[in-house]
Amino acid sequence: MATEDPQPANIASGRGHPPASAGEGDQPQTQALPVRSGPPQSSDDFDIVAAYHAKLADHDITKPVAAIEALVALLAASHYTTVFETLETVKRHSLTLRASVRNPTPLQAGTDLFLQYLVSSLKQQEAKTAAPGGGTTYHQSFEDVLRHLVLNSRLFADRAIAARDGIAEAGCRFVREGKTLLTLGASRSVAKLLFRAASRHRVDDVHFKVVYVRDERRPDESDRFVASLREKGIPVAEISELSISHVMSLRNQVHMVFVGAEAVTQSGGIISRIGTFQVAKLARENKPRLPFYVAAETHKFVRKFPLGQADLGYDQTVLDFQSNSPSTVPENAVDYTPPEYVTNLITENGVKLPSYVLEQLLDIYGALNG
Repeated sequence: MATEDPQPANIASGRGHPPASAGEGDQPQTQALPVRSGPPQSSDDFDIVAAYHAKLADHDITKPVAAIEALVALLAASHYTTVFETLETVKRHSLTLRASVRNPTPLQAGTDLFLQYLVSSLKQQEAKTAAPGGGTTYHQSFEDVLRHLVLNSRLFADRAIAARDGIAEAGCRFVREGKTLLTLGASRSVAKLLFRAASRHRVDDVHFKVVYVRDERRPDESDRFVASLREKGIPVAEISELSISHVMSLRNQVHMVFVGAEAVTQSGGIISRIGTFQVAKLARENKPRLPFYVAAETHKFVRKFPLGQADLGYDQTVLDFQSNSPSTVPENAVDYTPPEYVTNLITENGVKLPSYVLEQLLDIYGALNG
């Protein structure tokens, strides 16, 4: 599919290969990218949590990608001597990172995918040293292998970030002239999709509209998101969370719903900001039923199978019964929207049914485990 930037790689495909470095297949380029910029350090000295938050400070980076880039920094900064040590260190720091946040699911998507990528890369490097007839093509030290991994890992993260361009190209065709869509939150994938749709019109003559559900707990975020849409000439009507059902029920005022996701589970359901599930239910029960589209990068696919709201995988107390003090309201709460409420997933690989997630996860992890 055509995009403004180079076509992003299919980063969640078990059939594919890790991004190739320059000169792959030739003598390794030992000067291309240093594994360490300073003296070797113990992996125990590396602060994976601080590295993650430093990456996340770039607001263009998702949580799974920030986790991947933190692990890349770990590889680049530490000293290893064996494959086993490398994999065990990545596993240990992945667990530390996931334990440091309240909701580990988005990070699990990134750390699991990166570990699979590491194993795949190591296998490919081992295969390259064997030549037909029992000889070897060239000798690679473990340092060479790590240098190759660090270089390719950074390309991997860059292409994961670029996935939003593919999502925008695949999803903008649903935003047709004269239609109105409803959205909530501040999904960067949804924003990019709407920007792409608006680019087909003059700034002062955009032919679709957006109903935006304000989050009064995050007024600054809501203001920024709405301002970014209006800067592109997109007409936006802001409503409160209490008005969603009323507005959806108004005939021909809302035609579809677009949301993002923090993670996409193997069933094709999504874990996203709390309130997403109720919007999905209202869209399904509306007459006529409103399509519910989820814009999500494939690096958010995670091996998780919740059965309901109690199966998110971490403690989230929404009901805090008190008789003598105010209830505590959880920050950054999420909910689970089952796949039967999702009309389509819009990914960098195209528009897919929810069942696509399981196919991809089996392709990545099933073949590897086998």
